Amino acid sequence: LLLLVRAETGRSQKMATETPSKNPFSLWDIFVTKESYKHVSSEFHPFHRHDLNAFCHLWTTGLGIWGALQLALIYDLEVAVAVYAAIIALTTPVLTAALHTAFVAALVYVPELQVAAVPFDMDPRVICVLAIVAGYGLQDVSHWIFCEKTYMDSYMGSNPSMLIIHSIWLMPLVIDCILMRWCFLPKVVTRNRNVYVPVASKESVDTLRKWVHDNIPESKETTHVWPHKQEATTGPVKALENDSAIYAAFRKVFAAKHFDVRPIQGMNEIYVTAVGAKKAINSDAVFYTPHVDGPWWFFPGASCYRLLVGVTPNQMVRTRFNLQHDSEDKVLGMYDALGFDYNRELHWIDHVPGVKNTERRTVVKLHYVVYPKGWTWYGNLVAHCNTTYNTWARGNFLKTLRPKGMYENVMAWWIWLTTWFNAMFEEYIGWSNVVYVAFAYMLGPLPFLLLTSFRHYVVYMTTFAFREPQVAHGYLMRDAKFYKTLALMQLGRRLLPLVVLPRDVVGVLMATAGFSITMLATARLGFVRTYFGSELGFVKPKWITGFPYGYIAHPMIVGQLLAYSSILYWWRADLTFETVALIATHMTFYTAHMIQEMLFSSY
Repeated sequence: LLLLVRAETGRSQKMATETPSKNPFSLWDIFVTKESYKHVSSEFHPFHRHDLNAFCHLWTTGLGIWGALQLALIYDLEVAVAVYAAIIALTTPVLTAALHTAFVAALVYVPELQVAAVPFDMDPRVICVLAIVAGYGLQDVSHWIFCEKTYMDSYMGSNPSMLIIHSIWLMPLVIDCILMRWCFLPKVVTRNRNVYVPVASKESVDTLRKWVHDNIPESKETTHVWPHKQEATTGPVKALENDSAIYAAFRKVFAAKHFDVRPIQGMNEIYVTAVGAKKAINSDAVFYTPHVDGPWWFFPGASCYRLLVGVTPNQMVRTRFNLQHDSEDKVLGMYDALGFDYNRELHWIDHVPGVKNTERRTVVKLHYVVYPKGWTWYGNLVAHCNTTYNTWARGNFLKTLRPKGMYENVMAWWIWLTTWFNAMFEEYIGWSNVVYVAFAYMLGPLPFLLLTSFRHYVVYMTTFAFREPQVAHGYLMRDAKFYKTLALMQLGRRLLPLVVLPRDVVGVLMATAGFSITMLATARLGFVRTYFGSELGFVKPKWITGFPYGYIAHPMIVGQLLAYSSILYWWRADLTFETVALIATHMTFYTAHMIQEMLFSSY
């Protein structure tokens, strides 16, 4: 290390004649101020801006370091391992150093992490070398997948000795990448991904409004026009597809470092509303029913967006979102653009009471594919699937606008019923939650128990801690209720067989009293305030005075703690160690969240 410092000092002195600057690798800066590490860190992080690249580096770098340390231990070089750990501890910030020391200690002392525990019939030295090679190679693969240049490429041509510093500090630098992202905890929170913005291309809207007025006669059913099939509409619609304000709104939700965005022209249409009373059951009824437009929710990391552009003045028709707070409902006016996920966002329209439009409502439905940066093939696949489905659904939709005969009437009812069922399932359970639960179940009984018993606490605490960007409040309430229900089912399966009446009447009453305090506190607040509606800015703060508020501090959590304490006390002779640990963990999470609220409340 001292030889390297000397080399870096000589290089810096040589460069000083061209660009005078302070040597960042003096002993003082390495060991005392840690400025040397900060200097390298400032150069390293711009090459690891993509969240998934940083996440992959945690595993690839960890694999390489594991191989190197295990190889050193095989050759009885414990001193070398200790020196490496000491160098990191002395030259990096305190938290980074502590985490790195814990990482090295785990690799050295935890038997399950030793090379002897690897289930391969190979020479341990070969396994270590393969781990080092794989760790190094997979880092480059990660950079390639996520379209980021490597830090090494920035200095190898001019200063190859920097590779030594880079290698020594690589693991702490990666740890810093994770800490900078709060260990990815903000990713647990479901955000409001809808976009809403006035368009910049107002002339295009004016042109389309005039064209609809002159060319589309009034009808008792909605009219659908494919804009790229006639010359008069293709130009203004293309201008809207590439509108600068729309792209800026997308970039507030989908960072340019992570995603590419482009139009899907084959799905675009001009929609002109019907004139007259709303029909009872035809395909138009779907618009007034909560629904998701497409079935392709399961494409990870990619989205198809439907973006509505108001072409005519509108004060009557309101677009509503079941899994957002009511304040996110929008009355789409002329020149406004409203975008939402075509395959995931539950929505519907209704009429603002007492308001009438003076002109037929017309919107342009634009569509965009959002996909991981550089993954053009994946974006093409998502766009193709959505376009194919949209074409098929559009044909069925048009056939059932004027249903004739039994088949078309059955189809109209089928479209409405399947739409309603899917909407109810998504609103109260969610397809993504089904995937999570199924995955947890496949891992085995213990992982399933842990992953479904405590997730709602993680949802509570991360939402309370990371409130920006805006939280999707309906998703928060749905997921918290769903996972709390699963947690109570897990507990109930273990506790209900232990209850013997009338012997346990007192215990049941004690537990019921605790849970009743929680339920009464929830009723006093209402669901919106219970799930941080005030803290997240959806409703104004309100002073609650009815019991249990004003009598019991933090009654919602205290009630749960009272109930669980009663269970532990009354059935103490019957509870297994696993059940006691489960209940104790519930109480620990509740206590931690109560302390979080006490320390970081908005009030």
